[in-house]
Amino acid sequence: MRKFELSQEQIDFLKKEYADNPLVQKVLTSENNRRFEIDVDTKIAFMDYIEDESVYWIGNDYEATPKTRMLESIRDDIYYQTN
Repeated sequence: MRKFELSQEQIDFLKKEYADNPLVQKVLTSENNRRFEIDVDTKIAFMDYIEDESVYWIGNDYEATPKTRMLESIRDDIYYQTN
């Protein structure tokens, strides 16, 4: 199992932007007071998904958009807490 914590802003972003995504919703259902506990396979899949999404949201000029920055902050926070 991997445990990590996200800010309320990060959680709200995921709830709003990925309301229809089963992987994101699976992670969000494990929330307990901004803390999450998920199995290793789910964590790896989630991190890969977040990485892919952050690239997808890069602007046409290859500059980071607000969505890219938020996704990267979520990815980085989880990475530092679980490695």
